[in-house]
Amino acid sequence: MRAVALLRPVLTLVVAALCLLVGWAVLLHVSQAADFTVRRPQQVLDLLVHNSEVRNVDGDEVHVWSAVLPPLLRTLYDAGIGFAAGLLAATAIATATYLSKGVEAATMPVAMIVRTVPLVALAPVITLVFGNGFATVAVMSGIVVLFPALVNISFGLRSVSAQMQDVVTVYGGSRLDVLRRVAYPSALPAAFAAIRISVPGAITGALIAEFYTTTDSVGKTVNQALALYLYDLVWCLLVVTTLASVLLFVAAQLAERMVLTAFGMDKALS
Repeated sequence: MRAVALLRPVLTLVVAALCLLVGWAVLLHVSQAADFTVRRPQQVLDLLVHNSEVRNVDGDEVHVWSAVLPPLLRTLYDAGIGFAAGLLAATAIATATYLSKGVEAATMPVAMIVRTVPLVALAPVITLVFGNGFATVAVMSGIVVLFPALVNISFGLRSVSAQMQDVVTVYGGSRLDVLRRVAYPSALPAAFAAIRISVPGAITGALIAEFYTTTDSVGKTVNQALALYLYDLVWCLLVVTTLASVLLFVAAQLAERMVLTAFGMDKALS
């Protein structure tokens, strides 16, 4: 049964890929968009599989993977920094709110206000504060990650039963001992749920920020390619970025199953 549970993320990847391909084909058929601007799944797959030549934003004819890999790696790097920062900040705040009601009352409204502001509206403001570079992208990704991770981890920490807390307290444990020995392990399923939600969110936040800031990234390259009518490059970038997001989501799901299985929390797996 454990082997079957660990294989489910692979099935998730296959189903997600099929759904994306079918949805893509159906959307193009229904929209009846001009062939000049759109590329069908088979066309993009042919470009990527055969590493065909495309024109990049500098006007040079290059192999498609040479054009898409550098910006993709830069975007993943930016998103990774934002993801790590947002997740660490969420864990720290969730821990503080678990230990103190005052911290919860002070931080939760601020987090909700920041999260409800549209990312497109936040990007110019954050750019003015942090400059036109890497820091802005990391902050944008971190904001996208922070709120869902904070809510999930806070819920996980507070899911500890009163009986479990009493056991630690009876043996002389402090509130920190309850947090370390009971609350953190109990919050693992919620933490991994936050990670799965945050992985694609961090990439989305990075892409939006990159339209305004970082060069040599997917967001900036797509923006430039659209202005130059380089639709082959645009569609290839969209496909590889989506595929990377799905793969990272599946990797997070696989890590969740492995860790929860090791901790004997198989029942928490959906």
